[in-house]
Amino acid sequence: MALPLELLDNVFATLAPADLLVLARTSPAFFPIAQRHLYRSISLGPSTKNPLVVVLLARNPHLARCVRSFHVRMEPRSPIFSSFYTALAKALVNMTGLESLELSLTTCSSSVLRAAISDPTVSYPRLRHFSSSIPFDSTVVDFLSKAPILDSLSLDHIPDPKSPPLTPLVPPSILPALSQFTGPLHAALAIVPSRPLASVQLHDGDLTEEIVETLAASSQNLLNFSASTSSPPLPILRSISRSMSNLVYLRLMNTQNFLDVPDRTFFLQVAEVLYDILELSAFELCGMYWNSSKRKISETEERRIWTTPYEISFPSHADYTEFDDAHSLFAY
Repeated sequence: MALPLELLDNVFATLAPADLLVLARTSPAFFPIAQRHLYRSISLGPSTKNPLVVVLLARNPHLARCVRSFHVRMEPRSPIFSSFYTALAKALVNMTGLESLELSLTTCSSSVLRAAISDPTVSYPRLRHFSSSIPFDSTVVDFLSKAPILDSLSLDHIPDPKSPPLTPLVPPSILPALSQFTGPLHAALAIVPSRPLASVQLHDGDLTEEIVETLAASSQNLLNFSASTSSPPLPILRSISRSMSNLVYLRLMNTQNFLDVPDRTFFLQVAEVLYDILELSAFELCGMYWNSSKRKISETEERRIWTTPYEISFPSHADYTEFDDAHSLFAY
């Protein structure tokens, strides 16, 4: 009696590629199931022995449609020829069942996406994660428009500070389900507002109070936020406290060169700001991790009390105590 297809599929999903190859040769009934799992997840890196799998996917659409996860990560000195990128562009057209796509190609431009966006019949209805080193331009935006349920977007390209990037327009209909964004500031300003972002992590740019207000205009409450600024941190933190009051995790790096060592007053003021972000449970400032604990401030209310990395506790507004003079000698 033949086993149900669903049972065979579950069994094959647990097998190593070598075992799948053996089963594919064992029975005509096993071949399509084994083949589907062999091509389900493909990862190519600098040490990949056979990058010609990209050519195979470009020439065989039925195999490319089996791919759910496709990751390419090449180093700057990887000996990759232009024919590889041509085959990659065609393979992407065929991989319409993708759920996760990562393209880290240091010598590559957005041209690898153009074949997909030029074909109106191509879409990626299952794609939920997209990570790319390709500069954020109109071609990338057009590609994103073909992924209606994309949930996580990571743009690894860092713009040249001497040549400010031209930010493309991102229509409101694109990325309606996006909840996680990691990338450069100029892309965040185009993407975050009016979308249901829960997590925003910026790897470049200079955060200002005005930018905080713009990024806070997502259609959902931000829970996770990471950025850097050259401005004094306290005004930025106060702006974050006002605009992103539901944060659970906050990381703020500061590129300002402090002329004076931060003193007790500075840390007291930071603790004051953190006290007003009620849901915040993890905080990092300039590489310093702050601890916290919940304490009852009344019979019905419990608030989080923050402690500096130097284990000096700052209670609520009305309950600050004096500290030993030695504790005023803080340093990053």
